[in-house]
Amino acid sequence: MLLKVSPIETFTGTFQAPASKPETQRAILAASLAAGKSVVRNDLRCLETRYMRDALRSAGATFEEVGSNLEVTGGIGGSPIREVINAHGSGLVFRTITALASAWGQPVILSGDAVLRKRVMNDLFLALRQLGAEIDCISEIGQAPVVNWGRRLRGGHCELPGDVSSQFVTAILFAAPFGERATTLRVLGDVYSKSYIEQTIACLRRSGISVDHSDDLKEYRVSPGSFLPQEYDVGEDYTSLSYILAASATLPGDVTIKGVHGGSLQGERQIVELVRDLGISVEHHAASKELFIRNDIGRPKGRFEVNALDFPNIVPTLCAIGAYIDGSLTVTGARITRLHKAPRVRAMTTELQKLEVNIQSLEIDGIIDGFKVFGKASYPGGCVLESWGDHRIFMSLFVAAQRCELPCWLEGYGDTNLSFPGFIDAFRSCGSVAEIVDLQPGDIEIDSREVV
Repeated sequence: MLLKVSPIETFTGTFQAPASKPETQRAILAASLAAGKSVVRNDLRCLETRYMRDALRSAGATFEEVGSNLEVTGGIGGSPIREVINAHGSGLVFRTITALASAWGQPVILSGDAVLRKRVMNDLFLALRQLGAEIDCISEIGQAPVVNWGRRLRGGHCELPGDVSSQFVTAILFAAPFGERATTLRVLGDVYSKSYIEQTIACLRRSGISVDHSDDLKEYRVSPGSFLPQEYDVGEDYTSLSYILAASATLPGDVTIKGVHGGSLQGERQIVELVRDLGISVEHHAASKELFIRNDIGRPKGRFEVNALDFPNIVPTLCAIGAYIDGSLTVTGARITRLHKAPRVRAMTTELQKLEVNIQSLEIDGIIDGFKVFGKASYPGGCVLESWGDHRIFMSLFVAAQRCELPCWLEGYGDTNLSFPGFIDAFRSCGSVAEIVDLQPGDIEIDSREVV
């Protein structure tokens, strides 16, 4: 099954902002670790937050959906209900639960799907072992699946690289309060994705955990402590909003996004300023919690340069925007995306080149660090675009396909449920034309751009 995306000329409508996935996941974690009942307001209900809930339910937490609120009864610890926990494709679930399993006092096996089992994990395992954990890899060294034998963390000092995954830091910080003594963590090299670490620190402090850190987020100290029940308010998700903003930047029209509070710690909130810098009118009304986007120019014009060091999740979105700029877009600071669900810059350059987009990856010391794209008004289309098993690649390619001359067929549409379940309906409400067709990639004749 493929999703057929047809060309459109304008993009206009009203859209409700989805709740933040990272904020929801952190709130669920903290609430599950607190003895008593917590409330998470406006939680995002998607596959990856469900995976987090399922993993924590395995350890004894309970969840009840009450309207737009999630009531969590936590205090997990001791013997887990299930001894095998499947994180599916969620790196954050696997990494945080692997770390927390050290507090459970008995062996727990943690695994995931084929994509997760290929992702880099070894630096986290090494850091946890420095703190006293006993973790063995079951199949490949340094990768999932693993068994955590349940040895309590003694605390002390550990080190992590800063250019692999901020989720390693998040996992250590959430597990550190269960240590026998204070934990200190040093991050080596550049710290990528700082905003995700800042979200973790804010959540921990709100939950009663003492976290001290240096201004550059390279040094941390976490004291032993107990999580306290709290009420958490989840804001909007700026990575999800980036696709709507990207469509608004590349097509004329007027879009209203409701439920935008502003003031988020998410690095991806920078997409609002980036689109504004392209010459698109973007106004936030704090009183009504609405974002108004007006594109009177059609295509942005100019030569733009962006460092995505602190907002890597919108790098694929920026690829889609750049394809239609009257000029060029250069993005650097994206090397960490090679370690995400797919190597995102390589995936986007490969797929956009199918559309005849003039886009090339940029390397530093042999590692892809970004891209440069020279845009055009439109492209032929009429071909199959692959998601590489990555929901963010799919959603970015969807945006890019809308301005082609002929329909495109996209593979992987079901993966939007991982983070943005209402993605296709939201775009349809703004004028997008997309339909599921009973075809496979081999059924599309690319040369004639017609369905066989």
